[in-house]
Amino acid sequence: MLRILLLTVIILSSHLIVAQDIVLGQGNHQDIIVTTSSSSGTGHPDNTVNSQGFVPNLNAASRFMAQASFGGSFTEIESVAAQGFETWIDQQMAMAKTFNIVDTVEHYKLLKNAAESDPDGGAYNYYFDHAWWYYTMSQDDYLRQRIALALSEFFVISEFSSFGDNSYALGSYYDMLLEHAFSNYRDILEEVTFHPAMGEYLTYMNNPKSDTIYQLDWDVWPPDTLSTTYVYPDENYAREVMQLFSIGLCELDIDGTCQQDAQGVDIPTYDNVDIAEFAKIFTGLSYGDNTRFDRGPADYEQTWQMRMQMYDDYHEPGEKYLLNGFTVPDRSPVDGIADINDALDNIFNHQNVGPFLGKFLIQRLVTSNPSPGYVERVARAFNGEGQHGTVRGDMRAVIKAILLDEEARSCQMSEHIDYGMLREPFVRYVHYGRAFDASTPSGEHRNAMHDIYNQIQQKPMASPSVFNFFQSDYQPIGRIEQEQKVAPEFQITNTQTIAGYMNGLFEWVVRDRYVDLWGIHDYDTDDPYRPEMDLTEELALVDDARLPQLVERLNVLLAHGKLSDESAEIIVEALKEFEYEVVDCVAECDGAENEANCIMYCEQDIEDARQLRVRMAIYFIMSSPEYLINR
Repeated sequence: MLRILLLTVIILSSHLIVAQDIVLGQGNHQDIIVTTSSSSGTGHPDNTVNSQGFVPNLNAASRFMAQASFGGSFTEIESVAAQGFETWIDQQMAMAKTFNIVDTVEHYKLLKNAAESDPDGGAYNYYFDHAWWYYTMSQDDYLRQRIALALSEFFVISEFSSFGDNSYALGSYYDMLLEHAFSNYRDILEEVTFHPAMGEYLTYMNNPKSDTIYQLDWDVWPPDTLSTTYVYPDENYAREVMQLFSIGLCELDIDGTCQQDAQGVDIPTYDNVDIAEFAKIFTGLSYGDNTRFDRGPADYEQTWQMRMQMYDDYHEPGEKYLLNGFTVPDRSPVDGIADINDALDNIFNHQNVGPFLGKFLIQRLVTSNPSPGYVERVARAFNGEGQHGTVRGDMRAVIKAILLDEEARSCQMSEHIDYGMLREPFVRYVHYGRAFDASTPSGEHRNAMHDIYNQIQQKPMASPSVFNFFQSDYQPIGRIEQEQKVAPEFQITNTQTIAGYMNGLFEWVVRDRYVDLWGIHDYDTDDPYRPEMDLTEELALVDDARLPQLVERLNVLLAHGKLSDESAEIIVEALKEFEYEVVDCVAECDGAENEANCIMYCEQDIEDARQLRVRMAIYFIMSSPEYLINR
């Protein structure tokens, strides 16, 4: 994948001169010191001997794009190979978010309501699906999109909630993740905490302070107390903000390993008392457009685009005892916003956040089983200790540390049996459209994502629970479990989703039925939004003699060169079974009863045969183990 430099060096050891071969560019650069006049960014001297200093080839660029985005077209892969990875990252991070998904949701709602003469029609979930797809397939901020999807699987909300069939909630929440993909983790945590969709999803919307309710017998005087009910703040968000969104269940070393006590038991990060104390923090919040506490949203659309507001009369007063011995003071008057900011700072500064978030993002982008050293390097970047930045929580530094790390870029690592990850089914789905420059006559993309969800049980913001579609520590029974490794995506890999993916892949690729266009226009008006794949370069390689070139091109494009020689040969031989013959249709139809129709159908048959060979080649590669396991 990278140019490799072989050096013979002379090492003086125990008065014995020994010649050794060292291969540079495969991670073998320990104990080698290089100095240069510049020591920052791409000019860092270490890059002379590690893989960052080698010009990437197409396979390396394709592999990088598979980690940093939903995958790229051949042209985009060539561009990344020419400019280098860090330059591409810098350019991507400099791109502004171009439009809001929630605005597109409103556009679709108005279109549908006008078409049906129903001004009060709902903002159904499929409006969000259409809008998400339009943004993803039309915009060039590939890195932002990939990070936002990963964040949506970390700070989870789902359409399967009390705000179901309200795509304003989904759209504004996803816009927030896109907007803050390159900001600071502390900012993201605050935006998530105050977003009404999260308030509804994890049930701390209209969460009141502790109270005592007395049931009285008014038949006597003075009235007797029949019973007493003690009301405590809802603990849902208090628990999940620690367990899932920040620090996890056990105290971590900086390399992501759990600390253990003298008995070998993991040391927990928090207990039920801590949950109860944090629950007091998240009280007094209600919808941003309310005029009083404990009411529902005042406006169907705008409510979900406004931060929740604090009602201090309903916020728990007094001290709150949080993590690492920190105490939120007893403020007088009560100041709920200040309490929340103290609590978020307390979480943000916990030593677990860097390794916990860092490992999660590594698993989403690069490999399911990163080494402790990899996790530590990314955690130090989070802490502001890496070469990419000095500010704690800087997402730009974290992302660079993940994607430019030797473990992500090394060719040698990609050959390890426990390296890599099963591609998320939905990422494979988007990859197909990206790889072949999906375009539409109108320039607008739509997709209700109904069929794809039924096939693979995954699409954005549709997790069955707050624990995401799969958990980071999931271990399939068998070899992976025995080796004490994890494989998160295998948690949704079963007979239904395997068959669904294979059947779906056939529909998307071979039958050219890639998207669901229902929901906004009638079927006869869908053509301007129906995607077309650019297969021009591939169609030039369908002759028998050029099939190996076709398979190799698709190997680079889709599987970044990981397809084995055996698999490639099998695919080539299989493609030859799909009949394809170039004939002169004019000569073939000479003398036919309807010569013009004969020529038209003859030429169409040839084109169909050419298309089938290309599409079957794509199908074979995207169903191969070398593609499915992204290394």
